[in-house]
Amino acid sequence: MFPQLWVRHAQPEFHVDGKTGGWTDSPLTDLGRRQAELLAERLAVELEGIAWTLYASDLQRAWQTAEIIAADTGVQPIAAPALREINNGVAADKSIDEARKLALPRTEPWLDWQPYPEAETWRRFHQRVAGFLEEVTPTLDGPAVWVSHGGTINNAILWWMELGAEGLNNLYFDCRVASITVLRVNRWGDRTVERQNDTAHLYAAGLAEPIVLAPRE
Repeated sequence: MFPQLWVRHAQPEFHVDGKTGGWTDSPLTDLGRRQAELLAERLAVELEGIAWTLYASDLQRAWQTAEIIAADTGVQPIAAPALREINNGVAADKSIDEARKLALPRTEPWLDWQPYPEAETWRRFHQRVAGFLEEVTPTLDGPAVWVSHGGTINNAILWWMELGAEGLNNLYFDCRVASITVLRVNRWGDRTVERQNDTAHLYAAGLAEPIVLAPRE
């Protein structure tokens, strides 16, 4: 099985204008474009001389990140709606305060809880991502780069490690904007997470978020 490089999109406008994420379709900020350019420069070096495929969520923040990668590498992205973030239903395009008013009470098991009207459950979100990867991965003839979202990347890691949706009960992997996560099979045939949430390309430019050591409020 070929290595998979998972990339979270660069900074979108909703990160700074107080809107929800999910299926809110927000373009990149100027900072996000710079982050994506640094990411593209790194991938162009890391993948030089290798034939690889580029897939991207069709939401603007991911697609624009993929277009910037394509401009640097010459590899054109393939749109994959299955790589979208979780569908947050009626909360999409709403402010965080507006979304709170639309939220549905939490139910158990929480994997089957629908956070908002018309939204996906976490289990269905995992099934969407895992189902797509089960279908596409066997067709690859080389490494793939997947430009997607934090929640989608979490589900991809759980799928790769064969933990299923239930893995969401115990595990969550932080994926910062414009980060790289690498999944590969090692020499003993084990599926491994070779690296996760790698933002070295941003750090060198002074654009990486600091390590958070204090508890978040």
